[in-house]
Amino acid sequence: EAENAGVQRVRAFVDAHYAEPVSLDELAKAADMNKFVLLRAFTRERGITPYQYLLTVRINKAKELLERGAQPIEAAQSHFTNAFKRFIGLTPGQYREIFREK
Repeated sequence: EAENAGVQRVRAFVDAHYAEPVSLDELAKAADMNKFVLLRAFTRERGITPYQYLLTVRINKAKELLERGAQPIEAAQSHFTNAFKRFIGLTPGQYREIFREK
């Protein structure tokens, strides 16, 4: 089944703007949907909320930077460190050390 066009637009918006503050209102505008309809459609199609998708994109970008040897402060904003630890189970610094040992 093809992905809803509004959900596709939200994913593209998040992929392009993950490093900026993103509001549900902005995502609804990008999707050209009511925010409640967007939440239902996105969650139904992706299995996670738009906010969880945003966090996933941010965490994956931080992981890429850490794997390339970036300092944790460069890779993960301070307000983001706790979300990274909740999601991955390690702090950004601990995650980086795994790859430094190789």
